[in-house]
Amino acid sequence: MNLRTIIVFAALSLLPVIGQAQEKVQPAGTASKTVQWFFEKTYLHTDREYYSTGEDLWFSAYLVNGRSANLTATSNNLYVELISPAAEIMDRKLIRLDNGLGRGDFKIKDSIPGGWYQLRAYTNWMRNFNDLFVFQKKIYISSTLSKKKNPAAIAAQESIQLFPEGGSLVQDVTGLVAFKALDQQGNGIRVSGKVISGGGAEIGGFESTDLGLGIFTLKPEAGVKYRVEGIYANGKKFTVTLPDALSKGISLHVVRDSANIKAVISVNEAMLNEVKNKEITVDVKHGGSTFYTEQIKLSKSQVSILFPLQDLPQGITSLTVIDDQGRPNCERLIYVPGKPVILSVLSDKASYKPQEQVNLTVKVVDGVGKPVKTYLSLAALDAIVPGNESNIASYLWLESEIKGKIQDPARYFDEKNPGRSKQLDLLLMTQGWRDYLWKRLADAKPVMSYMPEPGITISGKVRQKVGRKVLPDMNITLFGNGLQDSKIYMTKSLADGRYFLDGLNWFGDQAFKLSSKDTKGKKGGWIMLDSLFKDPLKVNAVAGGINMPNLSAFEIETGRRMVFNRIARSNEAINLKEVVIDGGDKKRVVLRDETLTTFGYPDLVYNITAADHDYKSLEHFLLTKVPGAVSLSDTTEGVAFIASGGERLAPRIIVNKREDIFDRLDYYSLPMNQVNKITVRHLIRNGGGDAYVMNLDLKEDAFRSSSLDVLNTTLPGYYQAREFYIPPFQDKMGAKQDLRTTIFWAPSLITNEQGEAKLSFLNADPQATISIRAEGITVNGVPVTGVAQYQVK
Repeated sequence: MNLRTIIVFAALSLLPVIGQAQEKVQPAGTASKTVQWFFEKTYLHTDREYYSTGEDLWFSAYLVNGRSANLTATSNNLYVELISPAAEIMDRKLIRLDNGLGRGDFKIKDSIPGGWYQLRAYTNWMRNFNDLFVFQKKIYISSTLSKKKNPAAIAAQESIQLFPEGGSLVQDVTGLVAFKALDQQGNGIRVSGKVISGGGAEIGGFESTDLGLGIFTLKPEAGVKYRVEGIYANGKKFTVTLPDALSKGISLHVVRDSANIKAVISVNEAMLNEVKNKEITVDVKHGGSTFYTEQIKLSKSQVSILFPLQDLPQGITSLTVIDDQGRPNCERLIYVPGKPVILSVLSDKASYKPQEQVNLTVKVVDGVGKPVKTYLSLAALDAIVPGNESNIASYLWLESEIKGKIQDPARYFDEKNPGRSKQLDLLLMTQGWRDYLWKRLADAKPVMSYMPEPGITISGKVRQKVGRKVLPDMNITLFGNGLQDSKIYMTKSLADGRYFLDGLNWFGDQAFKLSSKDTKGKKGGWIMLDSLFKDPLKVNAVAGGINMPNLSAFEIETGRRMVFNRIARSNEAINLKEVVIDGGDKKRVVLRDETLTTFGYPDLVYNITAADHDYKSLEHFLLTKVPGAVSLSDTTEGVAFIASGGERLAPRIIVNKREDIFDRLDYYSLPMNQVNKITVRHLIRNGGGDAYVMNLDLKEDAFRSSSLDVLNTTLPGYYQAREFYIPPFQDKMGAKQDLRTTIFWAPSLITNEQGEAKLSFLNADPQATISIRAEGITVNGVPVTGVAQYQVK
């Protein structure tokens, strides 16, 4: 099957999408048709953000539409990387996404130094937009080794930045000025102060929030300079001059209530004389798409326009005022809330004993209590781990839209924070004033160079065995026993000799056989294979933490636990290793998953001589010489043996005393001059069933074949996520302590018709407060979070 044409068509069908925006309640305007690109965002929910060496980092991946936050199936490949403080990729995983969901983990090695690391995730499609949609998250790793320090930051001073609403102050027009005060580390710091005119008169006072955000009003007069004077919370004083007001201009003030956005457009007399009876346009956009366009003619110095909230998506919306020459004069960002969705986590008890079972119910309902189907991940942690700075809601609605350093982003979406709406508005008036995703995207003018990936791609080219001439129209066949959907894929080489097999799905290292034949079915050509995966994106330096908590208690305790937590580290999935068969016990064969024994059947032993080299392949030899050998199937290579019950049984294969763990079938195509000896054994399983084992003694260069039209190789596939392991109850007599820090990790929960998901797990040994953190996305594209606690006494 040639998948290349199908994939290109599917990807192009996404782009561009022509969108008709909705009509506004006011009779004046509807949005014009606009061309919309398709965008993806991804988010990784990690079990925590603070680790120690030797531990495991667990994550769930969510891929959503960049405009709506609905889960999307546009890409199946997600690249996830763990990056060191020195900007080196320490580990990289290819994660399989199905319907926008995936999961994985990293083993944090004992040998790495401590410090701030970076977790990065992106799809191939995101490469088209530089790093605008790349997910990045800081991870702190504590280590007993000496820490590699991040590059020293240039010493900074406290500062206060001023941001007139909409962009500029206008003479003789009352306007708002937002401000943001920062300490030496770039974190918000509380300030208070006053506004002073050039003549020294005090115009008004102001005071910030704890994050250094605030506003004041000012009606600037012509020819007057203004400044702000005040004091930081640390006692240092400041004086900053306000930017000059425009002698003529447009001012924008925006407020929101439960039903509408109200835009107040004001001009001074000089501007009114210039634009009177000329059209002024107000555009309302979300995710780069225009939802409302209102044209007005100014006949007075101030006019108000209402835009209903009911048709606007949840998230950040921009309002832009454009003059009659098509020039943007003012812009303001505002957050539009969505309908409430509540995620709650309930435990069956408020306190438990060590190693006692905990039963949790996670429930998601809307504002009227109606169940909502939701895809979730959940972590239960020893509360010695500091809390997360962000979550899926703050990332998708805020951090991915407003780039740069956002301090404590989760607070703006915390239902327990009564001032969150006003605080978020202040953030958008300051940080959003400078840097907004969709504005930067419009300036970037992306070029589509990378396609969405529906799976793994195997590609290469076919050329003549002698000379460099490429061979078009060759039939390429791929066989892989570990492929998830089909074992065989076929395509043809193109005019330039290249071939593509797209949309493949397999996990871990798997054996493959590629072959090429001409249109008459004759073997030919030299089949060549490209590198499987693309190079990673460029890595930027890893920044330090924001408002880094006091980690002394965390590092002391985790350091102590590192000595005792080996039992928790047994949560690795079973890594199948080659089994060495020493041949010492002729009555038993010990394989990786079972032990077989003899039952009186004689071994069939074939010492290969030059006379056997005339057989076409190992398969041909077995079918001809070995009693009971039959073809495995009509479509694939391989042999089976007829058991006593009449069924066909494929043999387990041992090659040069090592068990084949990949179920490879390419051995059967080997020429007989590469085989030294064959032993076929008829054995019995523990349950009494028949089993066959075939021992192959091959020459060392058996797979260095001169048949260039056949390529046998082993290729890495998607990362097979490990299962989180909880030790069973321990006998305290001599048993090691269970000192897990992550008590439980559930990466793939789905609520039922009642909006519930139930789960159970066992506590560890320490008496502690356990913090539960759940995150996810509803079927309607609403990110949700929930937290809870219980005690272990």
